Amino acid sequence: MSERTIMFGVGATKAGTSWLHRYLCDHPQCAMPQIKELHYFDRITPAKLPKEMDRLATVRAKLVADALLAKPEKAARLDVRIAEVEAWIDVMKRGAIENDAYLAHLTRNAGPGTRLVGDITPAYGLLDEDVLGQMAGMAPDTRFVMLLRDPLDRLWSNLRMMAGWRLKDGQNIDEKANHMFNRMLRGKEDPVIARSDYSGMLSRLQNVIPEDRLHIAFYEDLFTQTAVDRLCAFLGLETQEGSFDRRVHASPSATLDVDRAKKARDLLLPHYDYVLGLMGELPARWHHNREVLT
Repeated sequence: MSERTIMFGVGATKAGTSWLHRYLCDHPQCAMPQIKELHYFDRITPAKLPKEMDRLATVRAKLVADALLAKPEKAARLDVRIAEVEAWIDVMKRGAIENDAYLAHLTRNAGPGTRLVGDITPAYGLLDEDVLGQMAGMAPDTRFVMLLRDPLDRLWSNLRMMAGWRLKDGQNIDEKANHMFNRMLRGKEDPVIARSDYSGMLSRLQNVIPEDRLHIAFYEDLFTQTAVDRLCAFLGLETQEGSFDRRVHASPSATLDVDRAKKARDLLLPHYDYVLGLMGELPARWHHNREVLT
């Protein structure tokens, strides 16, 4: 294991992590789990584990049902995913963090040419410094990737995704997403606010992760070969052409009016300012939305 890099993708939610996971899955020097978002370090707790085990059981049941109805070629691919989910359920059943079991799962598909294994779970960006420090010490070469998307765009995409999950008969996505936005402004959607806390997430990461082991990149620049080459260099991988026209897990479309966007000003401006101070520059989209909010 010591010759391989472990990569943790720690966020942000709705900032390109699904695209990154697919890119690394396709990279010949990587052996990424087919399950994106293992949620090992944030859900293997007495309070959260029962619900997570139920979720995994549901995932497995759906894959089994799909495999029974699929044509042979697709069924074979689904069988591989079922086996991985079952193996992961066995790890989670242990009920406590066990580095050996976790690392064994990450490397279960690794071959002689594998340079990198990893776990991309955006919720890890919400972990406290003690847990992040434990993750950083899991192997001699452990690296972290944090993708940042314009705070307003990220927040609105997050709400649209959640609205799609909660949509009921007779509702449309615009109505539901804007209703949830109003709830958020009243303090009723705490997870969305927590995932918008770039200053908190980045501060915790910088406090425990060495500078040369943390790669911070902008979603707005991610879908270019230059950005991907820079990421590969950070991860110790040979450059691989990216599929930049491929969208992965895009949120449903909905319209956010300017008045609501401006109401997010007090929540989001500190994070624009923090990232500007940290990175020294912002993509054009960030400048546009920051001015709209001001």
